[in-house]
Amino acid sequence: MSAFRILDDFYKDVLSSYPPQGEALLRQLTPEAWRHIAFRYILSVAAMTSVSHIIEEAAAQSRGTAHLHVSFQFMSRFLPQVERYRTISLGIARGWIYGAMDVHEPGGPILPASLRWINTEGTPLVQYWFVIAYGPGLFMSLLAREISALHGAGRYYEGFYAFDRDISYQLLLILHMCFPEDVPMPRRPEELQW
Repeated sequence: MSAFRILDDFYKDVLSSYPPQGEALLRQLTPEAWRHIAFRYILSVAAMTSVSHIIEEAAAQSRGTAHLHVSFQFMSRFLPQVERYRTISLGIARGWIYGAMDVHEPGGPILPASLRWINTEGTPLVQYWFVIAYGPGLFMSLLAREISALHGAGRYYEGFYAFDRDISYQLLLILHMCFPEDVPMPRRPEELQW
């Protein structure tokens, strides 16, 4: 079975185990609440961006201990965020940015040394938006697949968010299996230094 098929199966299994929520939930949560919840959802791009920023900020505040894996699906969606990620890179240990090369940028975007571009062109990963922060005491995962909007209006995503060390670890194992040369084998959660 391919690693991409394993990701798809994992996504479906975890998604079915959480209660569905809507965007209204996001406006009710405090930053601390994100360390105690898990839910599934259908969200707009704006809501996905809000959740992504919460995870990115948590990783950036890790004082160089967290790893951050982020899919923009396509480079054209990442390029407007390059400066934001230069700032984020100052607070993390390492980061991996995933997306297909849909715009001409020789050699990919110019990134700080702590960030690495992973080209997902031609893989099922172009359907997924994910953000995973993984480090001592930090296990935040957002995984969603782009779905067709009703009446063709806008982009929407169905997925889940979890503050769960095993889900984060499993997702990173799958990403390692998808890109073994580019994504290192993650350390087991119990091996992370506090």
